[in-house]
Amino acid sequence: MTTRRLRKASALVLAGVCAVAALSACGSEDDGSGDKGLDKVTFALSAPSWNSGYTTLVVPEAEGYFKEEGLDVTVQLFPSGTQSAQQLAGGGADIGLMTGEPVAIGHAKNLDLVYFASYYPHWIYSLQLPQGSDVKSIADLKGKKIGVTAVASSGGTFARTAMKLNGMSEDAASLVPIGAGAQQISAVKSGKVDALALWDTQYAIVEDAGVLLTPLEVPQTATIWGGGFAATRKTLTEKKDVLKRFGRAIAKGFAFAQANPEAAVRDLWKLHPETRGSGPEDKALASQVKVLEVRLAGQGVEDDSWGRIDPKAATGMVDFMASAGLVAKPFPATDIYTTDLLDAINDFSYDDIRRQAKDAS
Repeated sequence: MTTRRLRKASALVLAGVCAVAALSACGSEDDGSGDKGLDKVTFALSAPSWNSGYTTLVVPEAEGYFKEEGLDVTVQLFPSGTQSAQQLAGGGADIGLMTGEPVAIGHAKNLDLVYFASYYPHWIYSLQLPQGSDVKSIADLKGKKIGVTAVASSGGTFARTAMKLNGMSEDAASLVPIGAGAQQISAVKSGKVDALALWDTQYAIVEDAGVLLTPLEVPQTATIWGGGFAATRKTLTEKKDVLKRFGRAIAKGFAFAQANPEAAVRDLWKLHPETRGSGPEDKALASQVKVLEVRLAGQGVEDDSWGRIDPKAATGMVDFMASAGLVAKPFPATDIYTTDLLDAINDFSYDDIRRQAKDAS
């Protein structure tokens, strides 16, 4: 029963992706040349809204790195990686940021989505518990309520998969949609949920609000890759130079944010003032820097090699998908990622960017 339901969920994802792919005529057919000699790029970001966890994606615009690389980038937000993958497959976007599931599942239908740079060096989803919980193992989740942003979210899929892989029915616990931000915090504090299935920066936001959490180990995801920036193989072939320049601008954004996270958060506030929130500025800045630092961790910026993809971790991700029933069988991870662009992406002076960041305010 559980395997059948997981395969049904995978089929629904595939159906959605394929439906959009069939409507690919809605995509642009021009040569990508934008105003003032800039190449137009549409970037699908898998996020329901902007927050400090995505600060590094704002810095390239705010600091002029996209323009410096000859790009005019339009960012479109989509609530899930599945929807971002649909945009890529259908021609509605050139580049998408997403975790592993949509690309791995799409591989079965030859959608040819390929990662060209990492953004999540580690698996970002996990189960966490309010401090003092009587849950000591995944088996103890039976009959409990797990908070997720939405039942159909990747966090929801992860929670069901984690239970299945650890000898339980995927329905052993109830999934409770708790949205984002203040709703998540309220759900934990009020006892509406017994556990959470969210991702790393969301946990940082919850904990910053004074909610103490304890991780619940899911051994199968301890060492696997999380995903990153993807494009169709066609885009990879036809717009390789554009992807290199886009990746280089993003890498510059990471270097800037690492050197001066406060200035990076101020860039976020400048372009998306709704993320500033209320209250004293110094407190808001400190809180959002904590969230940003979660995303900066493990990115390889320190050794001037942003975006690297660990082959062993990528293989582990595919094996996890197969063991969970999200893909029918394992396949070579290199089918869905390439490292060919990374040398060009990292071909800039990290020190120059760091000096610029140190002088920023």
